[in-house]
Amino acid sequence: MYIVGCIVGIFIKRLNNFCHKIEKKIFIPLLAKSRKKSLKHDEFTIISNNCWGGVCYEYFGMAKLSPTVGAYFFAEDYVKFCSNLKYYLSLELEIIPISHSYHRESIKKQNNSKAIIGRLDDVEIVFLHYPNEKIALEKWKRRVERVNWKRIILKFSYQNNCNDELVKTFLTIKDYPKFVLVGSKITGDADEIVFKRANGKETVDETVNFDRFINPIEIINSRL
Repeated sequence: MYIVGCIVGIFIKRLNNFCHKIEKKIFIPLLAKSRKKSLKHDEFTIISNNCWGGVCYEYFGMAKLSPTVGAYFFAEDYVKFCSNLKYYLSLELEIIPISHSYHRESIKKQNNSKAIIGRLDDVEIVFLHYPNEKIALEKWKRRVERVNWKRIILKFSYQNNCNDELVKTFLTIKDYPKFVLVGSKITGDADEIVFKRANGKETVDETVNFDRFINPIEIINSRL
């Protein structure tokens, strides 16, 4: 019976994973309109530290009103960026070689050496999903112009050299609604949302498990 139970457990786990993959690839576009109807507003800007924002727009079938789509920040740079958002978004984006990056060693460890690196003053952005510098620059500029300054949500997560102090600093930002995904509560602040850590990792991996452990509709509606 024990062996049968184990086999059934493995089968169910694999079936759930398979169904989740199918949902990601097929059902998200089909259900996007109904999800969008569940939102209080359908035109808002998500300033995300990674690709979660871009996935979120696709999840709801919405126009991407954020320049941070398809890119990621190292935690310290992201908190700095959000703390003075209008200033940084007023600057011209500069593309730099990885050899000039403050984070070159971390980027190499992540096997992202071929990614395009942008810089705004002292903040760097890693454009992970862009084929060349020209497209990265064009989309950044176009999406900066699309930012809805009346409805901005800051979304942070515990990864890319994050630490507890950076989370605490992020939580002090008062200019815009915000939330941070953490593996466990750090301060007890209402804007800390616990996200189940995957495979015992120390960092939150919410871009892969976009909606498995949190409710994006509830989180966004409560901040719009």
